[in-house]
Amino acid sequence: MEFKKFGVTMAKSKIILFFFIIFFKFNFVSVNAYEIKDLIKILEDKNQNNSVFYYNKLINELNIKNSFSSFYPTIQYSNKIAGTRTEAGSNSNVNAMTHNLSIDFNLYDGNYKDFNLKEVENKNYADNYLLEYNKQILIKELILGYYNLRALNKSKKLSEKTINFYENKLEEAEILFEAGRISKIELLDLKNEKLISKTNLLDIELEIENLMLDISKLLDKDIAFEEISVEYEILIPDNLISKKNLNSLMNSGYGKYLSFMEKSYLPEKDKAKKDLLPSVDLGFDYSNTNKYSSTIGSRTSASMHLTVTIPIFNGYKKENDFDIKKYEYEKKVLDHKDLVKDFFVSYKENYNNYLYIKEKINSQKNIINSFKMKYEASEILFKANRININDLTEAKNKLDESINVLSQLEIDLKNTELNNIIYNGDLEKIINGLG
Repeated sequence: MEFKKFGVTMAKSKIILFFFIIFFKFNFVSVNAYEIKDLIKILEDKNQNNSVFYYNKLINELNIKNSFSSFYPTIQYSNKIAGTRTEAGSNSNVNAMTHNLSIDFNLYDGNYKDFNLKEVENKNYADNYLLEYNKQILIKELILGYYNLRALNKSKKLSEKTINFYENKLEEAEILFEAGRISKIELLDLKNEKLISKTNLLDIELEIENLMLDISKLLDKDIAFEEISVEYEILIPDNLISKKNLNSLMNSGYGKYLSFMEKSYLPEKDKAKKDLLPSVDLGFDYSNTNKYSSTIGSRTSASMHLTVTIPIFNGYKKENDFDIKKYEYEKKVLDHKDLVKDFFVSYKENYNNYLYIKEKINSQKNIINSFKMKYEASEILFKANRININDLTEAKNKLDESINVLSQLEIDLKNTELNNIIYNGDLEKIINGLG
C-alpha cells in the first residue's frame, strides 16, 4: 500500500512538473519573442546609425557645406626660409624668412555660385527623400518576410495535421485491408500520401530556415524562428489605401524625390553660362621678408588687384558646350516626365491588383468552404463504404491546397497594401500605430 501510494505521488509530481515546464517555456518564449514592431525598430536603428543610408546622408550634408564655400574668400599663407653664403674675398651669410599672405575673392562669375547652390540643395533634398523611400522598401520587405513566416507556420501546422491524418487513416486502412474492404494498391497509395506529406513538411521547414537567414541578413542580427511571434496582424485602414490622384502621390517620399530632381535640372544647365560671361576677381597680396640682404634688414610689400576676365573667342567651343547642356536639359525634362508617368502607372497597376486580389480572396474562401464540406462528406461516405480511400485523400489534399492558396493570396494582398501606402506616403502612420 505504501509503495503504491508513493508511486501515485511520484506520478502526480511528474505530471505537475511537466506542465510547469511547458507553462514556463511558453511564457518565456512569449515574453521574449520579437513582435513585428520590434523587428522594424531593429531595422530602423541599423539604417539610422550603421548603414549605407547613414553615410549617404553625411555625404549630402557635406556637399551642401561645400557649395557654400564658394561664397567665401580663399586665404592662403606660406612661409619660406632661405640661406645664402657668399665667398668673394670676404665671406658673408644671409638668412631670410619670408611670410606671404594672399586673399582672393570672386565678385562675379555669371551667377555660377547661386546656380550651383540651388542645384546641390535640390539634389540633396531629392537624395534624402530617395533614401527615406528606400528605407521604406526595406521595411516592406521585412513585413512581407514576416507574413511569409506566418504563412509557412500555418502550412507547417497544416502539414503536421495532414501527417497525423494519414497516420490515423493508415491504422484504419490496415484493418480494412485485413477485412478485404480495400485493396493492397489503395493501402500503398495511402502510405505514399503520408510520405509525400512528410516530404512537404521538410520543404516547409527548409523554407522557414532559409527565410530566417534572409531576415537575419536584413536586420544584421542572428534571429531564430522560435524567437519571433508570428501571431501579430498589421491592419491597414481602407482610407489609407483609397485611390489617389497624381498630385496627392507627389506628396509621398518618392514623389518629392521626383519633384526636387526636376528642380535641379535648370540650375545645372544655367551653370554652363559661366564660360560665356565675364568674371571679376578681387585679390590682395602681402609679403614680409625679415632679411632681404646684408644691407637691408627687412622688406614688406602689399598689393591689391582687380581682375576682369572676358571670354572673346575660342572657336565657338564654349557656345557649343552650352548648347549641349541645353539639349541635355531638354532630354532630362523628357525623361523626368516619363519617370512621373511610370510612377503613376505603377501606382494604378498596384491599386488594380489590390482590388483584384481582394475579390480573389473572397472567392478562395468560398472555395475552401466548398472543399471543406466535400471533405466532411467524403469522411462520412468512406465510413459507409460508399467511396474508396483515394477519393477521401483527394478531398483532403484539395482542401489543404486551397488553404495554402489562400495564405499566398493574403501575402500578395499585404504586398499591394504596403505598396499603396508607400505610394501615398502613409507607411509611417502604420509603423507608429504598431507601438
